Amino acid sequence: MPPPSLKIVSSSLTESKLNFSYIFLFHLFGVKVREADMTDLGYEDGVDRISCLPDHILCHILSFLPTKYAVGTSILSTRWKYLWTSVSVLDLDFRVHGGLCSALDMNANPGSESTFQNFVNRVMLLNDVTHLQKFRLIYECRYNPAPICTWLHVAISRDIIELELDLYLSIRDEYVKLPKSFFVSNTLVILKLSCIPLSIPSVVCLPMLKILKIRRVMGLSDKCIQNLLSGCHVLEELVIEEISREKPRVIDISMDTLKRFSFSYRFVIDISVDLPYKFIVDSPNLEYFHVKGRISDAFVIKSLAILVTAHLDLRQTGVGADSFNLCVERVSDLFKGIPNAKFISLSNDIVQLLCASYDLNLPRFPNLTRLAIGIGVGIGWKQLMTKFVKCSPNLNVLTLDNKQGIIKDLKELRKNPSLRMPEYLVSHVKGFIVEELYFNFVPEAVECLLQDLNVLKKLEFNCQCPFLLKNQIGYASDSNDSF
Repeated sequence: MPPPSLKIVSSSLTESKLNFSYIFLFHLFGVKVREADMTDLGYEDGVDRISCLPDHILCHILSFLPTKYAVGTSILSTRWKYLWTSVSVLDLDFRVHGGLCSALDMNANPGSESTFQNFVNRVMLLNDVTHLQKFRLIYECRYNPAPICTWLHVAISRDIIELELDLYLSIRDEYVKLPKSFFVSNTLVILKLSCIPLSIPSVVCLPMLKILKIRRVMGLSDKCIQNLLSGCHVLEELVIEEISREKPRVIDISMDTLKRFSFSYRFVIDISVDLPYKFIVDSPNLEYFHVKGRISDAFVIKSLAILVTAHLDLRQTGVGADSFNLCVERVSDLFKGIPNAKFISLSNDIVQLLCASYDLNLPRFPNLTRLAIGIGVGIGWKQLMTKFVKCSPNLNVLTLDNKQGIIKDLKELRKNPSLRMPEYLVSHVKGFIVEELYFNFVPEAVECLLQDLNVLKKLEFNCQCPFLLKNQIGYASDSNDSF
């Protein structure tokens, strides 16, 4: 969001004492500065110490601003007039250009879009950096997409390190034809693509690419993904987010260098259509695994010996009762592929599916220290939780994600971390786990029982909503709260 009017900021300061470059820069960064603070910030006795800084430091400061505002500093003084042309970061976002193609303005006119295109053309022409650190383009094109290819060609020709494209074309039968150089770069390390229709050539060479994020990209087939990954020999992080499912797919992620993999898609159009995916993951160095898909999806997981975190957000959309056993088998196979994980989170749908299975055999999780499970209104998750306690000798923290009956999205979980469960609820939960342990106890397994009870004693319990949890676990005030 653009900063407030410059007049509002400058009206509270005495311009006779403050150099305009200070006012303008603090205004752009959204910093409110009192006149008394200016001495500490480098302005003293009428000396503009910011403008006295070396060019490379000033350019580094400007690199944190959208390019529109970096260009705006050229009006400060002769010292600043051409500084922006040496900034190695180009951040071109049509949203910061006032009145330009707002998502809420359905009547945007060609003149406004032409203004943005002319601005970008001028920036690309006058910027004299030979090695670009970052090129970021966010653009909703409604009339003429032709210049986009030229902008990308110029950016890639400057040994770019990070490239981020978020393009939306609202023109029927129009698309952005990416230059051939787009998929052949010896310097590109980070590539982020959103919304852009993508066609991957058969030959891709991105030998330095370490981070690849593809979100809501149209036309991304299995072959496209394989062609793209085949040219990324040092890739460490891969993020794929799809809009909807159109046909069954096989997603093969077999890369020795990969450390983080995340796949998700939005459950919107195809909620009643069963289009299962098959995931093949053979990445021995994978540390982070996140998948948001369907319970009916098949997983072939290999060689995840050093996996640390596994977020499994699978839903039951489009799955009939006749496929219940198949779904249980596939989820069980998924568990067998991640026995070394240290942190596992399970969606409510996975929990409910497993609770309904009478012959569920969980693998042993020797390294598991943290477990988060989504719980609904039923009580079957109590038995599942007990099974995890028995299979996880090093379990330290158990989190019940119960706020909306399903596990929260990862971003929401980070914003609203779980709370320490009240002691009376902890005692109650431990109580029914103990009952379950003793119910299945056989005399010859005394050693195993003692181990399970020891895990239970040291276990820390968290939850999203303690008040709601009272009803979900059937807590009553006269229950036995001791352990």
